[in-house]
Amino acid sequence: MEETKKRLRKVLVESLELKREPESIPDTDIVAVLGLDSINTIEYLIWVESEFNIEIADEDLSIDLIDDLNKLATYVEERQALAEST
Repeated sequence: MEETKKRLRKVLVESLELKREPESIPDTDIVAVLGLDSINTIEYLIWVESEFNIEIADEDLSIDLIDDLNKLATYVEERQALAEST
């Protein structure tokens, strides 16, 4: 999971062109810490889908998913495993 979280941080910094190091992105409260709005979060998730070659289901879209790197990393890994098994 740590490698996935590292990649998620990198994607976040690149997709939103943040002026900070990926390592400075916290595990939780990402939306508040970075001041993300709904456009930022959708853009980020589009990049996540592309980076990990997954599709995030509409019903799974939520601030909770985006706001916690542990939840998002687990979700990404589950979606990757599901894609590989089909």
